[in-house]
Parts: sequence; structure tokens; C-alpha cells
Amino acid sequence: LYPLLLGKCGRGVVFGTQVALRHPHKIEIDDNVIIDDYCLLDAKGRTNRGIRIGADAFIGRNTILSCKNGDIMLGARVNIGFNAEIFSGSCVTLGDDTLVAAYCYFIGGDHASDDVQTAVGEQGARSQGIEVGDKAWFGAGVLVLDGVRIGGHCIVGAGAVVTHDLP
Repeated sequence: LYPLLLGKCGRGVVFGTQVALRHPHKIEIDDNVIIDDYCLLDAKGRTNRGIRIGADAFIGRNTILSCKNGDIMLGARVNIGFNAEIFSGSCVTLGDDTLVAAYCYFIGGDHASDDVQTAVGEQGARSQGIEVGDKAWFGAGVLVLDGVRIGGHCIVGAGAVVTHDLP
């Protein structure tokens, strides 16, 4: 059934139990990808392309890939641990062979908060996106904030909060 729903579904794709797909026509999955139990892939948006997952990738249990009119691009052999979240208000890209440990969050967007007299929820949103090069490694519990560029081969230690670019 999945190949009929998705924008693309490669060969050898494995879906765990209770995987939720929202806007599946905007989700493209390459060959030999594993989407573990209880994951959510939400490609919502009016003008976005959605979610692209490269070949031989692994998406760990309870992980959320959430677009809010943004795109999520995961390269080949990306491995995302359990209970992680990738949110995109514009574009979040993880390069080939990137490793993401459990409980990591890539927050590719933020609320506007320029007017202190107006509630944050009423001020709209902004997003610069996140870009990660090939072969990066993120330890458990890393938070990557909007607007950050992380170069290839970077190692980000467990519990780090990344607020600035890393070469």
C-alpha cells in the first residue's frame, strides 16, 4: 500500500508498526530505508517539496520529521536514533552518512518575537533552515537551532546546543 500513497517508495523499504504519514504524496523514500515503529513523517505545506530520504537510511523509533511549509532532505545512509525530531519551516538538510543519536532535535524555524507587546503566537514565524554536511556525528540530546550551518565531518558532543555555524 505504501508505494501507492507515497510520492516515491524505493525497493526494500521497511515500515515499522504504527508509522504515521501525513501528506504522503510529498514524501519520497529511496531504496533500503528503514522507518522504525511509531515514527511520524509529516510533509505538510502549500509550496514545499516535502520529505526526501536517501538510500540505506534508518529512522529510529518515535522519531518525528515535521514540515511546516518547509523541506527535509536526508542524504544516503543517514542514521537517526530514537526519539529524535527534525522540524523545518524552510529547509533542513542532513548530508550523506550523518549519524544522529537519540533525543536530538533539529529546529529549523522559530517564532517571531520582535514586538514585546504582542503575544509570540500572534507574530508569525521565521525560518533560515539548517544545513549539515556529509559524515557529521551528533551525540545524544543535541539541539541544533535555526540558521546554523554545520560542515562535513563535524562531531557535536552529547547535550550540546548549537547556536552558531561550525566549519
